[in-house]
Amino acid sequence: HILGWQTTNYLKMPSLEEIKNQINSLDGMSQFLGRKEVKELPDILWDDENVEKIIQGTYNNGNGILVCTNKRLIFIDKGFLYGLKVEDFGLDKISSVQYSTGLLLGKLTIYASGNKSVIDNVDKTQVRTFGDFVTNKINTKQNDNSSSKKSNADDDIVSKLERLAALKEKGILNDEEFQIQKNKILNS
Repeated sequence: HILGWQTTNYLKMPSLEEIKNQINSLDGMSQFLGRKEVKELPDILWDDENVEKIIQGTYNNGNGILVCTNKRLIFIDKGFLYGLKVEDFGLDKISSVQYSTGLLLGKLTIYASGNKSVIDNVDKTQVRTFGDFVTNKINTKQNDNSSSKKSNADDDIVSKLERLAALKEKGILNDEEFQIQKNKILNS
């Protein structure tokens, strides 16, 4: 603090170099995908977001890359001369991912928030790996969410039982009333 001014620690956005290192560590092919789109990632990614998987394809008549991060899927299309199109899908909003392959190319279909988005012209060898990766990621996230909801429900039951025991201890409830209320809580 100097003369009453406070210094603030800002969260650091990932640099292009950090992003390229993340991509290079994925697999041998990803480093060659969508170079002009990759250059846009430092301005698109959130503070604590990391690139986990990447494929190239066509979406809404635009060629670009589909990036899976620890938080969302992002399709980035950097046009030929000008323009940038970015669309993202929060992992918590994705209900399922499907893929299909043809002779050379594949197709990835993302179902999110009642909408269907199709990424075409994906390298056949990568579409399955990417689809399985995202499916595993959303299933893990859904399981984590249901576990925390169950944990909260368990905590709620424990706190109700503790309050009930306190009422019995104070003599407000007799043994029979306590048992009836306890059974209601445990069977609800």
